Amino acid sequence: MSAGLKGDYRKTRELEKRISDLPRMLGIEVARSCADIISRLARASFDASCNAFYDPWDPSAKGETVTLVKSGALRSGIRYVAIGTRLRAQLGPKYAKYQVGKRAVFPTSVLPPAYKKAIDEAAAKIIAAQLGKAA
Repeated sequence: MSAGLKGDYRKTRELEKRISDLPRMLGIEVARSCADIISRLARASFDASCNAFYDPWDPSAKGETVTLVKSGALRSGIRYVAIGTRLRAQLGPKYAKYQVGKRAVFPTSVLPPAYKKAIDEAAAKIIAAQLGKAA
């Protein structure tokens, strides 16, 4: 004769659902926490007239360093926003796409080491907090 389990399994099902949602929820939280950090990194490389890997932009036709700063609107518009588990680059003014097309501001395929480090640190901190440990 086997002993049957008795009781209300709704809490168990709720826990299973929370556990299955955990990777997505962690991803959302990591993206949210990284957006400001990576935005600051993007503005810093922009201020240095470099791409995200700190390779300098090509000089102007006259051989001068290009800053892309006249009013400051382009610089202040450079930021990342979290959309679910993803980070999306935003540019601000309408003309930004033309300038950024000429001078790389955002990475296109590979993450710069500083971006990766920021994401790794945020992820470790958030996962540790979810596990109930001090980060």
